[in-house]
Amino acid sequence: MIFTALVALAALCAGAYTASTLRGGSRVPSRTWMGVALLCLALALAVLTPDIRTGLNDLAGVPHVSRLISHALTMWAATAALCMLVYWTHTPQTTQRAVYIRQAIAAAATAVMATLFVIARTPATNQEWFSTYANRPPIALYMIVFGGMLTYTLIDLARLSLRYARRLTGRRVTRLGLHLFAAGGLVALGYSVTIIVVAVIELAGGDFTADWTKFSYVCQLLGIGLIVIGSVLPGTANASAAALHRAQDAHQTELMEPLWRAIVQAHPAIPRRQPRPTHLWGRMTAWAASWMGDGRSLSRRVLEIRDGYLQLAPWFDGHVQTRAIALGRQAGLSGLDLQAVVEAAVVALALDAKARGEDQAGTGEVEPGGEDLTGEVRWLGRVSQALDRSPVVAELLAEREHARLEGRNWVSKTLDDLGFGQAQQ
Repeated sequence: MIFTALVALAALCAGAYTASTLRGGSRVPSRTWMGVALLCLALALAVLTPDIRTGLNDLAGVPHVSRLISHALTMWAATAALCMLVYWTHTPQTTQRAVYIRQAIAAAATAVMATLFVIARTPATNQEWFSTYANRPPIALYMIVFGGMLTYTLIDLARLSLRYARRLTGRRVTRLGLHLFAAGGLVALGYSVTIIVVAVIELAGGDFTADWTKFSYVCQLLGIGLIVIGSVLPGTANASAAALHRAQDAHQTELMEPLWRAIVQAHPAIPRRQPRPTHLWGRMTAWAASWMGDGRSLSRRVLEIRDGYLQLAPWFDGHVQTRAIALGRQAGLSGLDLQAVVEAAVVALALDAKARGEDQAGTGEVEPGGEDLTGEVRWLGRVSQALDRSPVVAELLAEREHARLEGRNWVSKTLDDLGFGQAQQ
Protein backbone atom coordinates (compact mmCIF):
# COMPACT_ATOMS: atom_id res chain seq x y z
CA MET A 1 0.00 0.00 0.00
CA ILE A 2 2.97 2.32 0.55
CA PHE A 3 3.96 1.92 -3.09
CA THR A 4 0.38 2.60 -4.16
CA ALA A 5 0.32 5.79 -2.08
CA LEU A 6 3.65 6.91 -3.58
CA VAL A 7 2.42 6.34 -7.14
CA ALA A 8 -0.81 8.19 -6.30
CA LEU A 9 1.20 11.12 -4.89
CA ALA A 10 3.40 11.19 -8.00
CA ALA A 11 0.34 11.21 -10.25
CA LEU A 12 -1.27 13.97 -8.18
CA CYS A 13 1.87 16.13 -8.35
CA ALA A 14 2.14 15.53 -12.09
CA GLY A 15 -1.51 16.50 -12.52
CA ALA A 16 -1.02 19.65 -10.45
CA TYR A 17 2.02 20.58 -12.53
CA THR A 18 0.06 20.04 -15.74
CA ALA A 19 -2.83 22.11 -14.39
CA SER A 20 -0.44 24.94 -13.53
CA THR A 21 0.47 25.22 -17.22
CA LEU A 22 -3.19 25.86 -18.11
CA ARG A 23 -3.50 29.15 -16.23
CA GLY A 24 -4.92 32.19 -17.97
CA GLY A 25 -5.94 31.80 -21.57
CA SER A 26 -3.40 29.12 -22.49
CA ARG A 27 -5.85 26.22 -22.38
CA VAL A 28 -4.77 23.46 -24.75
CA PRO A 29 -7.24 20.54 -25.17
CA SER A 30 -4.56 17.86 -25.25
CA ARG A 31 -2.89 19.23 -22.12
CA THR A 32 -6.24 19.56 -20.40
CA TRP A 33 -6.94 15.88 -21.08
CA MET A 34 -3.51 15.01 -19.71
CA GLY A 35 -4.32 16.86 -16.49
CA VAL A 36 -7.68 15.04 -16.24
CA ALA A 37 -5.98 11.68 -16.81
CA LEU A 38 -3.37 12.26 -14.11
CA LEU A 39 -5.95 13.58 -11.65
CA CYS A 40 -8.26 10.57 -12.19
CA LEU A 41 -5.28 8.25 -11.86
CA ALA A 42 -4.20 9.81 -8.57
CA LEU A 43 -7.74 9.62 -7.17
CA ALA A 44 -8.19 6.02 -8.33
CA LEU A 45 -5.06 4.95 -6.48
CA ALA A 46 -5.86 7.08 -3.43
CA VAL A 47 -9.25 5.39 -3.10
CA LEU A 48 -7.47 2.04 -2.77
CA THR A 49 -5.66 3.06 0.42
CA PRO A 50 -7.31 1.42 3.47
CA ASP A 51 -8.37 4.56 5.35
CA ILE A 52 -9.91 6.30 2.35
CA ARG A 53 -11.53 3.09 1.14
CA THR A 54 -13.18 2.43 4.51
CA GLY A 55 -14.23 6.07 4.85
CA LEU A 56 -15.92 6.11 1.45
CA ASN A 57 -17.74 2.84 2.10
CA ASP A 58 -19.00 4.11 5.45
CA LEU A 59 -19.95 7.51 4.06
CA ALA A 60 -21.97 6.02 1.19
CA GLY A 61 -23.37 3.21 3.31
CA VAL A 62 -22.66 0.76 0.48
CA PRO A 63 -20.05 -1.99 0.99
CA HIS A 64 -17.19 -1.93 -1.54
CA VAL A 65 -18.49 1.16 -3.36
CA SER A 66 -14.90 2.43 -3.24
CA ARG A 67 -14.01 -0.39 -5.65
CA LEU A 68 -16.53 0.85 -8.18
CA ILE A 69 -15.23 4.41 -7.80
CA SER A 70 -11.62 3.31 -8.17
CA HIS A 71 -12.34 1.17 -11.23
CA ALA A 72 -14.38 3.94 -12.87
CA LEU A 73 -11.66 6.52 -12.22
CA THR A 74 -9.00 4.15 -13.61
CA MET A 75 -11.05 3.61 -16.74
CA TRP A 76 -11.64 7.35 -17.21
CA ALA A 77 -7.98 8.08 -16.60
CA ALA A 78 -7.08 5.77 -19.46
CA THR A 79 -9.82 7.30 -21.62
CA ALA A 80 -8.60 10.84 -20.89
CA ALA A 81 -5.04 9.85 -21.81
CA LEU A 82 -6.41 8.37 -25.01
CA CYS A 83 -8.27 11.59 -25.81
CA MET A 84 -5.03 13.50 -25.32
CA LEU A 85 -3.31 11.29 -27.87
CA VAL A 86 -6.25 11.68 -30.26
CA TYR A 87 -5.63 15.44 -30.33
CA TRP A 88 -2.00 14.77 -31.19
CA THR A 89 -2.53 12.15 -33.88
CA HIS A 90 -5.80 12.97 -35.65
CA THR A 91 -6.63 15.71 -38.09
CA PRO A 92 -8.78 18.63 -36.87
CA GLN A 93 -11.69 17.30 -38.90
CA THR A 94 -11.70 13.87 -37.20
CA THR A 95 -10.54 14.78 -33.69
CA GLN A 96 -13.87 15.69 -32.10
CA ARG A 97 -15.64 12.65 -33.48
CA ALA A 98 -12.88 10.32 -32.25
CA VAL A 99 -12.97 11.91 -28.79
CA TYR A 100 -16.77 11.65 -28.56
CA ILE A 101 -16.69 7.97 -29.55
CA ARG A 102 -14.17 7.11 -26.84
CA GLN A 103 -16.10 9.11 -24.26
CA ALA A 104 -19.34 7.35 -25.22
CA ILE A 105 -17.72 3.93 -24.90
CA ALA A 106 -16.31 4.83 -21.46
CA ALA A 107 -19.67 6.22 -20.32
CA ALA A 108 -21.49 3.07 -21.47
CA ALA A 109 -18.95 0.83 -19.72
CA THR A 110 -19.30 2.88 -16.52
CA ALA A 111 -23.09 2.56 -16.61
CA VAL A 112 -22.93 -1.20 -17.17
CA MET A 113 -20.41 -1.64 -14.36
CA ALA A 114 -22.53 0.42 -11.95
CA THR A 115 -25.62 -1.63 -12.84
CA LEU A 116 -23.84 -4.96 -12.31
CA PHE A 117 -22.34 -3.69 -9.04
CA VAL A 118 -25.81 -2.78 -7.71
CA ILE A 119 -27.24 -6.13 -8.82
CA ALA A 120 -24.43 -8.09 -7.11
CA ARG A 121 -25.05 -6.57 -3.64
CA THR A 122 -21.79 -7.87 -2.18
CA PRO A 123 -21.67 -7.80 1.64
CA ALA A 124 -18.83 -6.20 3.52
CA THR A 125 -15.70 -8.26 4.00
CA ASN A 126 -12.07 -7.75 4.89
CA GLN A 127 -10.96 -10.00 2.05
CA GLU A 128 -10.00 -8.88 -1.46
CA TRP A 129 -13.29 -8.01 -3.17
CA PHE A 130 -12.84 -9.62 -6.58
CA SER A 131 -11.10 -12.75 -5.28
CA THR A 132 -13.89 -13.27 -2.75
CA TYR A 133 -16.87 -12.71 -5.06
CA ALA A 134 -15.47 -13.67 -8.46
CA ASN A 135 -17.76 -16.71 -8.58
CA ARG A 136 -20.86 -14.49 -8.66
CA PRO A 137 -21.98 -13.90 -12.28
CA PRO A 138 -22.67 -10.14 -11.87
CA ILE A 139 -19.18 -9.62 -10.40
CA ALA A 140 -17.54 -11.74 -13.10
CA LEU A 141 -19.39 -9.81 -15.80
CA TYR A 142 -18.49 -6.56 -14.06
CA MET A 143 -14.77 -7.42 -14.18
CA ILE A 144 -15.02 -8.62 -17.80
CA VAL A 145 -16.52 -5.25 -18.79
CA PHE A 146 -13.93 -3.35 -16.76
CA GLY A 147 -11.01 -5.45 -17.96
CA GLY A 148 -12.20 -5.41 -21.56
CA MET A 149 -12.64 -1.65 -21.59
CA LEU A 150 -9.24 -1.17 -19.98
CA THR A 151 -7.58 -3.58 -22.43
CA TYR A 152 -9.06 -1.79 -25.43
CA THR A 153 -8.02 1.59 -24.08
CA LEU A 154 -4.46 0.52 -23.21
CA ILE A 155 -3.88 -1.07 -26.61
CA ASP A 156 -5.21 2.03 -28.36
CA LEU A 157 -3.10 4.21 -26.08
CA ALA A 158 0.09 2.31 -26.92
CA ARG A 159 -0.75 2.36 -30.63
CA LEU A 160 -1.36 6.11 -30.77
CA SER A 161 1.70 6.85 -28.63
CA LEU A 162 3.98 4.97 -30.99
CA ARG A 163 2.31 6.54 -34.02
CA TYR A 164 2.90 10.05 -32.69
CA ALA A 165 6.46 9.20 -31.63
CA ARG A 166 7.31 8.26 -35.22
CA ARG A 167 6.33 11.74 -36.37
CA LEU A 168 8.74 13.47 -33.99
CA THR A 169 12.21 13.34 -35.46
CA GLY A 170 14.04 16.10 -33.59
CA ARG A 171 12.43 15.97 -30.12
CA ARG A 172 14.17 13.13 -28.34
CA VAL A 173 12.79 13.79 -24.88
CA THR A 174 9.21 13.89 -26.14
CA ARG A 175 9.76 10.69 -28.11
CA LEU A 176 11.16 9.02 -25.00
CA GLY A 177 8.11 10.14 -23.02
CA LEU A 178 5.78 8.67 -25.65
CA HIS A 179 7.68 5.38 -25.68
CA LEU A 180 7.41 5.21 -21.89
CA PHE A 181 3.72 6.02 -22.25
CA ALA A 182 3.28 3.13 -24.68
CA ALA A 183 5.37 0.81 -22.50
CA GLY A 184 3.21 1.67 -19.50
CA GLY A 185 0.07 0.82 -21.43
CA LEU A 186 1.48 -2.52 -22.57
CA VAL A 187 2.71 -3.43 -19.09
CA ALA A 188 -0.67 -2.54 -17.57
CA LEU A 189 -2.23 -5.05 -19.96
CA GLY A 190 -0.94 -7.70 -17.55
CA TYR A 191 -3.47 -6.37 -15.05
CA SER A 192 -6.48 -6.01 -17.35
CA VAL A 193 -5.98 -9.30 -19.22
CA THR A 194 -5.46 -11.22 -15.98
CA ILE A 195 -8.73 -10.06 -14.45
CA ILE A 196 -10.55 -10.92 -17.71
CA VAL A 197 -9.09 -14.45 -17.67
CA VAL A 198 -9.97 -14.96 -14.02
CA ALA A 199 -13.50 -13.62 -14.53
CA VAL A 200 -14.14 -15.81 -17.57
CA ILE A 201 -12.90 -18.93 -15.75
CA GLU A 202 -15.08 -18.17 -12.74
CA LEU A 203 -18.08 -17.40 -14.97
CA ALA A 204 -17.60 -20.74 -16.73
CA GLY A 205 -17.78 -22.56 -13.41
CA GLY A 206 -14.06 -23.12 -13.00
CA ASP A 207 -11.91 -22.32 -9.99
CA PHE A 208 -8.85 -20.19 -10.64
CA THR A 209 -6.56 -21.21 -7.80
CA ALA A 210 -3.32 -19.57 -8.98
CA ASP A 211 -2.03 -16.59 -6.97
CA TRP A 212 -2.67 -13.97 -9.64
CA THR A 213 -3.32 -10.89 -7.46
CA LYS A 214 0.31 -9.96 -6.86
CA PHE A 215 1.15 -10.25 -10.55
CA SER A 216 -1.83 -8.14 -11.61
CA TYR A 217 -1.13 -5.40 -9.05
CA VAL A 218 2.55 -5.24 -9.97
CA CYS A 219 1.60 -4.86 -13.64
CA GLN A 220 -0.97 -2.22 -12.73
CA LEU A 221 1.32 -0.08 -10.60
CA LEU A 222 4.36 -0.49 -12.85
CA GLY A 223 2.30 0.43 -15.91
CA ILE A 224 0.82 3.45 -14.12
CA GLY A 225 4.29 4.54 -13.02
CA LEU A 226 5.61 4.39 -16.58
CA ILE A 227 2.60 6.32 -17.87
CA VAL A 228 3.06 9.03 -15.23
CA ILE A 229 6.77 9.36 -16.03
CA GLY A 230 6.07 9.45 -19.75
CA SER A 231 3.39 12.09 -19.24
CA VAL A 232 5.53 14.55 -17.31
CA LEU A 233 8.96 13.83 -18.78
CA PRO A 234 8.76 16.30 -21.73
CA GLY A 235 7.38 19.13 -19.61
CA THR A 236 9.80 18.41 -16.78
CA ALA A 237 12.73 18.33 -19.19
CA ASN A 238 11.68 21.67 -20.66
CA ALA A 239 11.21 23.18 -17.22
CA SER A 240 14.60 21.86 -16.11
CA ALA A 241 16.24 23.28 -19.22
CA ALA A 242 14.59 26.65 -18.60
CA ALA A 243 15.69 26.59 -14.95
CA LEU A 244 19.24 25.72 -15.99
CA HIS A 245 19.18 28.55 -18.52
CA ARG A 246 18.01 30.99 -15.83
CA ALA A 247 20.73 29.76 -13.49
CA GLN A 248 23.34 30.24 -16.21
CA ASP A 249 22.04 33.76 -16.88
CA ALA A 250 22.21 34.54 -13.19
CA HIS A 251 25.76 33.22 -13.07
CA GLN A 252 26.77 35.38 -16.03
CA THR A 253 25.11 38.34 -14.35
CA GLU A 254 27.19 37.70 -11.25
CA LEU A 255 30.36 37.51 -13.35
CA MET A 256 29.62 40.91 -14.91
CA GLU A 257 28.66 42.45 -11.56
CA PRO A 258 32.04 44.10 -10.65
CA LEU A 259 32.38 45.77 -14.06
CA TRP A 260 28.73 46.81 -14.15
CA ARG A 261 28.88 48.25 -10.64
CA ALA A 262 32.02 50.24 -11.44
CA ILE A 263 30.38 51.62 -14.58
CA VAL A 264 27.12 52.66 -12.93
CA GLN A 265 28.87 54.19 -9.93
CA ALA A 266 30.68 56.47 -12.36
CA HIS A 267 27.51 57.07 -14.41
CA PRO A 268 24.46 56.72 -12.10
CA ALA A 269 22.05 57.71 -14.87
CA ILE A 270 22.81 54.64 -16.98
CA PRO A 271 20.93 51.85 -15.15
CA ARG A 272 17.23 51.83 -14.45
CA ARG A 273 18.00 50.73 -10.93
CA GLN A 274 20.84 51.35 -8.52
CA PRO A 275 23.51 48.69 -8.00
CA ARG A 276 22.58 45.80 -5.81
CA PRO A 277 23.51 45.82 -2.12
CA THR A 278 26.92 44.51 -1.17
CA HIS A 279 25.88 42.70 2.04
CA LEU A 280 25.36 38.93 1.83
CA TRP A 281 21.62 38.82 2.46
CA GLY A 282 20.89 41.53 -0.08
CA ARG A 283 23.02 39.81 -2.72
CA MET A 284 21.34 36.46 -2.06
CA THR A 285 17.91 38.03 -2.40
CA ALA A 286 18.88 39.83 -5.59
CA TRP A 287 20.37 36.65 -7.04
CA ALA A 288 17.18 34.72 -6.27
CA ALA A 289 15.09 37.46 -7.90
CA SER A 290 17.35 37.35 -10.94
CA TRP A 291 17.07 33.56 -11.16
CA MET A 292 13.29 33.75 -10.95
CA GLY A 293 13.30 36.30 -13.74
CA ASP A 294 12.74 39.86 -12.59
CA GLY A 295 13.49 41.61 -15.88
CA ARG A 296 17.20 42.16 -15.32
CA SER A 297 18.11 40.70 -18.66
CA LEU A 298 21.61 40.03 -19.82
CA SER A 299 21.05 42.09 -22.94
CA ARG A 300 20.19 45.15 -20.86
CA ARG A 301 23.23 44.58 -18.67
CA VAL A 302 25.48 44.43 -21.75
CA LEU A 303 23.94 47.60 -23.18
CA GLU A 304 24.46 49.44 -19.90
CA ILE A 305 28.14 48.45 -19.77
CA ARG A 306 28.71 49.41 -23.39
CA ASP A 307 26.92 52.72 -22.81
CA GLY A 308 29.32 53.36 -19.95
CA TYR A 309 32.25 52.53 -22.25
CA LEU A 310 31.08 55.22 -24.69
CA GLN A 311 31.03 57.81 -21.93
CA LEU A 312 34.45 56.67 -20.68
CA ALA A 313 36.06 56.67 -24.14
CA PRO A 314 37.65 60.16 -23.77
CA TRP A 315 39.68 58.85 -20.80
CA PHE A 316 40.89 55.66 -22.47
CA ASP A 317 44.69 55.86 -22.53
CA GLY A 318 46.85 54.14 -25.13
CA HIS A 319 49.88 54.26 -22.82
CA VAL A 320 47.94 52.30 -20.23
CA GLN A 321 47.08 49.77 -22.89
CA THR A 322 50.73 49.34 -23.85
CA ARG A 323 51.85 49.07 -20.23
CA ALA A 324 49.10 46.53 -19.45
CA ILE A 325 50.23 44.34 -22.35
CA ALA A 326 53.80 44.40 -21.06
CA LEU A 327 52.82 43.59 -17.47
CA GLY A 328 50.38 40.90 -18.62
CA ARG A 329 53.04 39.14 -20.66
CA GLN A 330 55.45 39.33 -17.74
CA ALA A 331 52.77 37.62 -15.67
CA GLY A 332 52.56 34.82 -18.25
CA LEU A 333 49.22 35.85 -19.76
CA SER A 334 48.36 35.36 -23.40
CA GLY A 335 45.41 35.14 -25.75
CA LEU A 336 41.98 36.02 -24.40
CA ASP A 337 43.23 36.22 -20.82
CA LEU A 338 45.72 38.90 -21.80
CA GLN A 339 43.14 40.81 -23.85
CA ALA A 340 40.65 40.75 -20.97
CA VAL A 341 43.24 42.05 -18.51
CA VAL A 342 44.28 44.81 -20.91
CA GLU A 343 40.69 45.94 -21.42
CA ALA A 344 40.03 45.80 -17.68
CA ALA A 345 43.12 47.92 -17.03
CA VAL A 346 42.13 50.53 -19.60
CA VAL A 347 38.62 50.75 -18.15
CA ALA A 348 39.83 50.83 -14.53
CA LEU A 349 42.29 53.64 -15.11
CA ALA A 350 39.77 55.57 -17.21
CA LEU A 351 37.27 55.33 -14.34
CA ASP A 352 39.93 56.49 -11.92
CA ALA A 353 40.99 59.40 -14.15
CA LYS A 354 37.43 60.56 -14.67
CA ALA A 355 36.64 60.33 -10.96
CA ARG A 356 39.64 62.54 -10.17
CA GLY A 357 38.77 65.06 -12.88
CA GLU A 358 42.00 64.50 -14.81
CA ASP A 359 42.52 65.60 -18.39
CA GLN A 360 41.14 63.44 -21.15
CA ALA A 361 43.62 61.25 -22.99
CA GLY A 362 41.50 59.82 -25.81
CA THR A 363 44.38 57.72 -27.17
CA GLY A 364 43.04 54.25 -26.33
CA GLU A 365 40.14 52.15 -27.56
CA VAL A 366 38.13 49.10 -26.56
CA GLU A 367 36.85 46.72 -29.21
CA PRO A 368 33.65 44.66 -28.95
CA GLY A 369 34.43 41.32 -27.37
CA GLY A 370 31.80 39.13 -29.08
CA GLU A 371 30.02 38.74 -32.38
CA ASP A 372 26.63 38.24 -30.73
CA LEU A 373 24.94 38.65 -27.36
CA THR A 374 26.26 35.35 -26.03
CA GLY A 375 29.82 36.27 -27.01
CA GLU A 376 29.48 39.73 -25.47
CA VAL A 377 28.14 38.31 -22.21
CA ARG A 378 31.00 35.85 -21.89
CA TRP A 379 33.60 38.45 -22.80
CA LEU A 380 32.34 41.12 -20.42
CA GLY A 381 32.17 38.51 -17.67
CA ARG A 382 35.83 37.73 -18.29
CA VAL A 383 36.76 41.44 -18.29
CA SER A 384 34.72 41.99 -15.12
CA GLN A 385 36.57 39.26 -13.27
CA ALA A 386 39.91 40.68 -14.44
CA LEU A 387 38.85 44.11 -13.20
CA ASP A 388 37.96 42.65 -9.82
CA ARG A 389 40.83 40.20 -9.30
CA SER A 390 43.74 40.72 -11.69
CA PRO A 391 47.06 41.74 -10.02
CA VAL A 392 48.01 43.46 -13.29
CA VAL A 393 45.10 45.89 -12.95
CA ALA A 394 45.95 46.47 -9.28
CA GLU A 395 49.59 47.12 -10.17
CA LEU A 396 48.68 49.64 -12.87
CA LEU A 397 46.40 51.50 -10.46
CA ALA A 398 49.21 51.53 -7.90
CA GLU A 399 51.64 52.85 -10.51
CA ARG A 400 49.22 55.61 -11.44
CA GLU A 401 48.76 56.56 -7.79
CA HIS A 402 52.52 56.54 -7.21
CA ALA A 403 53.10 58.71 -10.27
CA ARG A 404 50.40 61.08 -9.09
CA LEU A 405 52.05 61.35 -5.66
CA GLU A 406 55.48 61.83 -7.21
CA GLY A 407 54.06 64.63 -9.33
CA ARG A 408 52.67 66.40 -6.25
CA ASN A 409 55.95 66.01 -4.41
CA TRP A 410 57.88 67.62 -7.31
CA VAL A 411 55.44 70.52 -7.41
CA SER A 412 55.70 71.01 -3.66
CA LYS A 413 59.53 71.01 -3.83
CA THR A 414 59.54 73.58 -6.64
CA LEU A 415 57.19 75.87 -4.74
CA ASP A 416 59.43 75.61 -1.67
CA ASP A 417 62.46 76.58 -3.74
CA LEU A 418 60.57 79.61 -5.03
CA GLY A 419 59.53 80.61 -1.53
CA PHE A 420 55.86 79.64 -1.91
CA GLY A 421 55.94 76.48 0.18
CA GLN A 422 55.76 75.80 3.89
CA ALA A 423 58.07 78.75 4.74
CA GLN A 424 55.74 81.20 3.02
CA GLN A 425 52.81 79.76 4.91
